[in-house]
Amino acid sequence: MPAFSIETDSVRAVIDPDMGASLLDLSLWSPRDAWSPVMRRAPGETCPPGETAMFLMAPWSNRVAGASFVFQGRTHALRPNFDDGSAIHGDACERPWRITDRTPVSATLLLDSREHEDVNFPWAFGALARYEVTPDALEIDLSVTNLDREPMPAGLGLHPFFRRRLWADADEVCVRAPVGGRYPCERQLPSGPAAGDGVSNALRELAPLGNPGLDDVFSAFSGEAVIEWPASGVRLTMTCSDTMDHLVVFTPRDDAGGALSWFCVEPTSMVNDGFNLMERAQTGTGVRVLEPGQTLESRVSMRIVRG
Repeated sequence: MPAFSIETDSVRAVIDPDMGASLLDLSLWSPRDAWSPVMRRAPGETCPPGETAMFLMAPWSNRVAGASFVFQGRTHALRPNFDDGSAIHGDACERPWRITDRTPVSATLLLDSREHEDVNFPWAFGALARYEVTPDALEIDLSVTNLDREPMPAGLGLHPFFRRRLWADADEVCVRAPVGGRYPCERQLPSGPAAGDGVSNALRELAPLGNPGLDDVFSAFSGEAVIEWPASGVRLTMTCSDTMDHLVVFTPRDDAGGALSWFCVEPTSMVNDGFNLMERAQTGTGVRVLEPGQTLESRVSMRIVRG
């Protein structure tokens, strides 16, 4: 099914149901009388998740080390899909989703893993996503449901790619995302519990993002992140439900060490490799164990103020 847009006079989102119900574009009507992207605009329809404007993560988020984990005494192997041998970003982001409801300003999409023979998860699950645009916001509901006969571990998250500049070349993007601490990591895999540090402290104040080269996961996310483009006069406030109590911040650099034109502030319900950390009795992983028929729900609001 081709991608389609939901829009008001000032906010437009383009959704690709064939590639994980991802966003191909989130744009504002700019002072230049044109749609200006807030997130990195995808190069075309049905592109890989890593080239979209934002993709959805379920039934887990970020990495599972070695594409393997133990749950309730049983070892479960996943297919690795990243060059470090991990299974990354869940299974839902590369699946076609079905549209169950659509209006000019909203859309609801559904995924049932039982309709796919090659699902990269040991349990049957369902996922539901609902997008709605208003004159000043994008609202996102995302949930995952255990459709199996046994308990299953679960997590979910959003992976948006925000632009560093909007319509003003002088933009120096600022970020505030209060967190409790940063996990010590080796190749983005936590090696111990989160602890406060300078990076965590810096995220508590609205300040220029700069070029820190982060790819880190943080605990005790406050549930509200602010992104501001001062020269364009735009502030985006991302407010998350309590489910999203972890945060990943990704600020990649190019080969010469310069900052890329985009960065990620990713609200998630669980820490990287949370399934394995939970098995090792680490607390605060954010992993939820869903009984048959139980659902993990989340809501994220991206509210935009200009001027």
